[in-house]
Amino acid sequence: MSEAEALKTSEGDEVLPGGSTVGRYTIVRLIGVGGMGAVYEATHAELKKRVALKTLHPRFAQQSDIRQRFLREGELASLIHHPNVVDVTDFGTQDDVSFLVMEFLEGMSLEERIYKEGKLDPAVAA
Repeated sequence: MSEAEALKTSEGDEVLPGGSTVGRYTIVRLIGVGGMGAVYEATHAELKKRVALKTLHPRFAQQSDIRQRFLREGELASLIHHPNVVDVTDFGTQDDVSFLVMEFLEGMSLEERIYKEGKLDPAVAA
């Protein structure tokens, strides 16, 4: 993806447009933006499998120590197999975009749940 193809959120963060590709993954839509990057719904080109693709913000990806730590996070997370931990299936860098690929989970964020249900019981929150 070229910088000219990048979109911007209202906060000024770059966003990959739907239909663009990162590695073997086609971006479907933006799920969320955080301080370090963004998460997208994407599809594996050959498998047609729906995944979550987490990218590192370009300003951090240009710093080799941060980029290496991000990719190491993906490598180590891929070794964890537990029902309460998202499965990381791939990671890499293409055209200055560093990314982690995770299983796509349906549901709502904690913020959405609290808004919908109100204060959570401590046992539920734990």
